[in-house]
Amino acid sequence: MKKTLILISCIAIGFASCKPEVKGELGEVPSKMEGIRGTWEVSGFKQQDPNNAIREERDLSEFYVIDGQAPARLSFNTDSMKFSVTPGPGKNFFGTGGNWAFDNNEYPTKMFLYTPADTIEALLGSAVRPSDNKLEIQFESSCTQADGSKLITSVYTLIFNRAN
Repeated sequence: MKKTLILISCIAIGFASCKPEVKGELGEVPSKMEGIRGTWEVSGFKQQDPNNAIREERDLSEFYVIDGQAPARLSFNTDSMKFSVTPGPGKNFFGTGGNWAFDNNEYPTKMFLYTPADTIEALLGSAVRPSDNKLEIQFESSCTQADGSKLITSVYTLIFNRAN
């Protein structure tokens, strides 16, 4: 029994040590600032109730992407840190434009949009690299409970495709 166990251990160690050598370099980390630069066009919209046990997500894209109507567009300038909005069908969460910033330029998880009327905090579905053609921006709707804690009541996800 001991010989069988030793033999199996030796074979397992042999397989584990037969890994190919890593060749080449991964290269530089893509700039998230360069990734967000340009114009993005709404291609979808989803809503989720985070308090629902099954966390069902509703696709409400039909209210934002309508045949014959130009969808909403966001344009981000990374030199001036300004953004502009071209409204389209559906609710405009972004105002008319203003300044913008990431919470961290190298590893962003949030985006702040500073408009004349408001400061909008949005979650990024993923950090966008220059090679990515999809951007997801999430907004949370919440209310304050009696004990002062925040209860998130809805999560809205806007999906954008790179327009240029």
